Amino acid sequence: MPTLLITRPEGRAAAEMQACAAAGWRAVPFSPIRIEADAAALQQLPARFRAADAVFWVSPSAVAAAAPLLDFSDGLPVQIAVGQGSAKALAQYCPQPVYAPETGNDSEAVLRLDVWQNLAHSAKILIVRGRGGRDFLAQSLRRQGFAVELAEVYFRRPQALDWALFAQEKPQAAYVTSSAIASALFAQVPLELAQSLETLLYFTHHERIAATLRAAGADNVRLVAQLDMHTLQRETE
Repeated sequence: MPTLLITRPEGRAAAEMQACAAAGWRAVPFSPIRIEADAAALQQLPARFRAADAVFWVSPSAVAAAAPLLDFSDGLPVQIAVGQGSAKALAQYCPQPVYAPETGNDSEAVLRLDVWQNLAHSAKILIVRGRGGRDFLAQSLRRQGFAVELAEVYFRRPQALDWALFAQEKPQAAYVTSSAIASALFAQVPLELAQSLETLLYFTHHERIAATLRAAGADNVRLVAQLDMHTLQRETE
C-alpha cells in the first residue's frame, strides 16, 4: 500500500484522508505548522462582520476559526470564498449562497467573479484570514474603490515533525496546500533525509505552491484540482 503525507494542519484533512482510504493509500498526517486562534481578534469579529457589506474567506482554516462565532441568519453580508473547498466549509454555517470561483483557488480567480460588480463602489469588504496572508486581493480591491479591512483571526505556528516516523513510513508522495507549508516542510528536514523528501511525488492545487516546492528541491510536482480518490487511483495504475 503506497503512503502519502498529508501536510495540512490538524483537523483540516478529513476529505483527503477519506480519499486515500478509498483509493487504497495509507495517509499519514505530517504538518509542519499548526493553527492557533487569535482570541482577541475573534472577540472583535462579530461586530466587524455585521458592519461589512461583503466578507471574503481566504481558506477553510479561516472558516473553521471564525464562522462558528457568527450569525448568518439575516442573509447579510454577502459571502465570498477563495475556492470551492472554502465555500463548502462555509456552507455548514451559512444558509445563503456563497460566491466562489468554479475553477481556481486564488485571489486572481476571485477578482474575476461578477459579484464585485453588484456591490456599491465604496462597499466595505472584510477579509477573514490568518496573520501575514497575501495582500494581492486587498490591494486590488482598494484600487477599485472598495474599503477593505483585514480580520486576521489565527496564527500559523511552527510544529516539530517526527522525522523518525518519516523514515519508518518511507512515503511515496505528499499533498501540500500552501507555500508556507511547503517552505516549513523543507526547512525542517534533517540532512540525511533531505534527498528522500526531495524525491517524493508532490500533489498540489496551485502553480505558486508548485514553484515553492521546486525551489526547495522537489523533483516531481503534480498539479491537481483536488486530491481525490480518482487522482490517487490513476497514480496507482
